[in-house]
Amino acid sequence: MTSQEIELPARSVPELVRARAARYGERTWATFEGRSYSYADLDRLSANVAVWLRRNGIRRGDRVAMLMTNSLEFLPVFFGIARAGAVSVPVNASSVGEGLHYTLEHSGAAGIVADNDLVPRLDAINPLPALRWRVATGSLGEVFDSHGDPKPVEHELLDPMSIIYTSGTTGPPKGVVLSHASYLNTGRYFAKHYGLGEEDVLHTCLPLFHCNAQQTTMMASLVCGGAIALNGKFSLSRFWTWIADSGATITNLLGSMLSLLEKRDPDPIERRTRLRFMAAAPVPESLHRPLEERFGVRIVDGYGLTETGTMACKNPVSDTRSGTIGIPLDHNEIKIVDADGTECAPGVIGEIVTRSRIPGAFLSEYFREPEKTAEAVRGGWFHTGDAGYRREDGYHVFVDRMKDTIRRRGENISSFLVEKAITQHPDILEAAAVAVPSELSEDDVKVFVSARPGATLEPRDVIEWARHRLADFEVPRYVEFRTDFPRTETGRIHKYKLREEGVGNAWDREAQGVTW
Repeated sequence: MTSQEIELPARSVPELVRARAARYGERTWATFEGRSYSYADLDRLSANVAVWLRRNGIRRGDRVAMLMTNSLEFLPVFFGIARAGAVSVPVNASSVGEGLHYTLEHSGAAGIVADNDLVPRLDAINPLPALRWRVATGSLGEVFDSHGDPKPVEHELLDPMSIIYTSGTTGPPKGVVLSHASYLNTGRYFAKHYGLGEEDVLHTCLPLFHCNAQQTTMMASLVCGGAIALNGKFSLSRFWTWIADSGATITNLLGSMLSLLEKRDPDPIERRTRLRFMAAAPVPESLHRPLEERFGVRIVDGYGLTETGTMACKNPVSDTRSGTIGIPLDHNEIKIVDADGTECAPGVIGEIVTRSRIPGAFLSEYFREPEKTAEAVRGGWFHTGDAGYRREDGYHVFVDRMKDTIRRRGENISSFLVEKAITQHPDILEAAAVAVPSELSEDDVKVFVSARPGATLEPRDVIEWARHRLADFEVPRYVEFRTDFPRTETGRIHKYKLREEGVGNAWDREAQGVTW
C-alpha cells in the first residue's frame, strides 16, 4: 500500500483496528523489549478489554484513566476503552499527589488501569468518589481473557476518543478532548506526509500517554499497515541499538534528543540501519544538515500542540528548510497575528494561530472548561500562545513560547534562540534560559547549563561563547551549572520550575566585572 492509495476504511478508531486485523491477521504490529503483538492480537485483546469494561459498568462516554508507562499492555487497554465507547484519560506516569488527584477528579474517571509499581500513588491521594474500580497491570490477564461478543458500540467521527491533560505550567492542567476524527486524521496525514507503507516500521521512545506517540506512531501505522517498535525512555547509549535491532524506518524525537545524539561519539551503527526519517521538533538549525549527512537520514522539522492533533505545520519531506517549522499541512491554515488579531507582515513576530479545514482534527474542547475553550478558540482560530513569524518564502519560524519570552532593557529576548546559541558549544549538552528579576526592573537572563561529562567548563567560558553569537542584550547575566533538569515525561524542561528558583547562587558576570 503506498501513501497515494491510503484511504480510511472506518469512521472510528475501533473500526480501523478491526479492518486492519481482517487484512493483516497474524502479521506483527507492535514490538516492545522482545515481545510482540500481531494485528489479530490487538483486535482480540482490545475486544476483550471492551467486554470487561462493559461488564464492570462502563458505558458510552464514561472516562477510564490509564496510569501506565510504555508497554505492550498499554495498547489493547487504550484501544479497548475506545471500543467500549468510553473515553481514555492517559495520565502522565510521573504524576503524584495533588497533580494526580486533580487529573482523576477533574476527568471524573470511573475506573483506572495502573502499572503495578504506580498503584501505591493511588493509595496516597484523597478518595475519589467517582473512581469505582482500579486494575493493576499484573491483573490484566483476567481482563484480556474476558471473552464475549456484546453488541458493538456505534461511533461517530466527532465522538471523543481521549482526554489528554496538558502540563499545566501556567495553572491547573487542561484536559484536551480529542475525537476519533483527530486520531484518524493525524494517522492519515503523517503516513501520507512521509510516504509510509506496509514495509515501514515506526519507532518511538516517547511516552504512549502523550498524543505524539498515540497519533503519529500508533495511528499512522494502522493507516499504512506498517509496524511499530516501542521502547521506554530515551537512552543515549541504547538509541542506535534500538533503531538497528527493530528495523525502524522512521523515528519521532524531540529536538533536544538530536542535540544529545550529536554530542555522542560517532559509531558505525549509525549508518547500519534502515532508518530513512527522523521527525523532530525543534531541530537545531546548526545541526540539521550535519546530522543528516552523519546519520544518512532526512530530518524533518515541524510544529504543533496536543490541541492541534499533534502537528499543524511541517516541512515538506522533499523541501526541508533549516531553521523553519515549515508550511501548514494540507488541511490547516496558519497566520501570525499581533495583539489586535491583525495579520503580521512577513518577518514580523506575532502569535501563531491556526485552524483546520477538517471538523474534529483539532481539539473538540477543554474538558469542563468552556471559558478556557472560548479564550483559546477565537473567531474560529486556535491561539497557540507561541511566538513566530512567516518568511517571504511562506515557511514559518518558531521564536518562543510567549510566556518564556524574556524582557530586558526594553528588548524582547527569545529563550529558544539563547539556548540554541549556547548549546552549539561542544562541551555543553543542554541549556535552559529563563527570566529572573532585575534590580533595574523588567528581567535579567539566567542560563542553566549541563556540561558534557569530563568537561572543564567555567561560567566565563559560557559567557565568552555566548557574546560572540548573541546580541549584547541577549547575553546571560547569570550562569548556573546543573547535572539534571526538572522535566516533563516527554523530556521537555520544566522552565517554570527553574524560574521559581530565581537567581539563587548563580554566577553573576556583572558582579565579576565581566564586560566588553
